[in-house]
Amino acid sequence: ARNAALGNFAASWIAKRVNSAVQRQSVLPRFHVLHEPFAQGIQQACVKGNRVHLHAIGRSHSDAVDNETFPPYALVIVDEAHHVYASEDSRSVVESYVTQGLTHRLLLSDYSQSLGRHIVYPTGLQDVTLSEVVRCSKRIVAGAMAF
Repeated sequence: ARNAALGNFAASWIAKRVNSAVQRQSVLPRFHVLHEPFAQGIQQACVKGNRVHLHAIGRSHSDAVDNETFPPYALVIVDEAHHVYASEDSRSVVESYVTQGLTHRLLLSDYSQSLGRHIVYPTGLQDVTLSEVVRCSKRIVAGAMAF
């Protein structure tokens, strides 16, 4: 996520879709968030009372290669990838959590926001272009209110 608020929103969104508190306690700890500044390391979603929080789990960029303590991720989703991959430093931090042959990537990017810069994305990705965007549905308006 680009910021902590977006990570919290995504974790809360997931929590609302899980039926029971027991399932929520099982699902949310598997949801990890990395947001700027990346030096803070990975944050893990958890429930305290009736609220969803993110807390540091001690997994930093330098720990990414330690697959015994921290197993490799199966999926890494990068929102605002045009910002993240525009910076060599940010790109290298995110890519350190990718294990070749094990980790799939989903990069979410808006070409119109990339400012026409040449951005180096990982090779071998499939481009998917969304050609129709509805920006004023009740669900989108409700989701945007969190920001």
